[in-house]
Amino acid sequence: MSQKELDRIRIIGALVDGRMTNREAAEKLGLCQRQIIRIKKRFVAQGAAGLVHGNRGRTSRRRIGDEVRESVLKAYEEVYYDFNFSHFAECLNEREGIGISRSSVVRILKDEGIRSKKSVRRRPKLHRSRPRKVAAGMLWQTDATSFEWFGRGNGRATLHAYIDDATGIVTGACFTENECMAGYVAALGMGIEGYGLPMAIYSDRHTIFRSPKARAQDDEDRIEGNERNEGNERNKGNEGNEAGKGEPLSCFGRGLKDLGIGQIFALTPEAKGRVERLWNTMQDRLPGS
Repeated sequence: MSQKELDRIRIIGALVDGRMTNREAAEKLGLCQRQIIRIKKRFVAQGAAGLVHGNRGRTSRRRIGDEVRESVLKAYEEVYYDFNFSHFAECLNEREGIGISRSSVVRILKDEGIRSKKSVRRRPKLHRSRPRKVAAGMLWQTDATSFEWFGRGNGRATLHAYIDDATGIVTGACFTENECMAGYVAALGMGIEGYGLPMAIYSDRHTIFRSPKARAQDDEDRIEGNERNEGNERNKGNEGNEAGKGEPLSCFGRGLKDLGIGQIFALTPEAKGRVERLWNTMQDRLPGS
């Protein structure tokens, strides 16, 4: 018996002997008087055994069997080793036919000393979030990233994608071998076909989006003492620089101009937070799909 059960037997015994009142027993055990009366009746009828918890010695019906535990561990180690715990739990239910909750999966893996690849300490937020646009189509963020999208050892590819700033919907995406204008054009075409023309595209300052001549002009402006861009970069509320009317355009920029789509250039990677977070999600999920 546990010490708690021994204390309960001692107090209820004193109650039965008349050395303590129901109220005093209730205060000592932290129970109400009705519970004390029920426990007293059980003690009188069954003795000390009546105060032992009824589930003592029984195997919980919710306990996960050893066979299931082994199946979960084998699946993770042999097939799903690069999945995070949440995605792995979903795959067990959908693909392997193992009906088990996420919390149980986490407990099994942690008991074996396995940590989720997403189990990292969150760094403090250094940049204030920019408010979303108020309506779909006002702004699409775009970027590309190289990754082993088709599993380890199957080579890298570059995924180009656009995400609507207001809704978070991925409007278009395209794989190519390397980051290139063709990938951005193909993904943009998918988005336009499915969602119509956006008002503006939000990108980094890659030469695909911004002419090198425009960048050279910016450098000359800085030498002459024009610090407009640096001032904008220090302003956390500003989302970027719009393409100027007179500045040279890249081939992609001319195409956007012909379609009536504006361009905004991000000053920092953090400014494109929504598309950057999209890569985290896709790199975590897409290779296992």
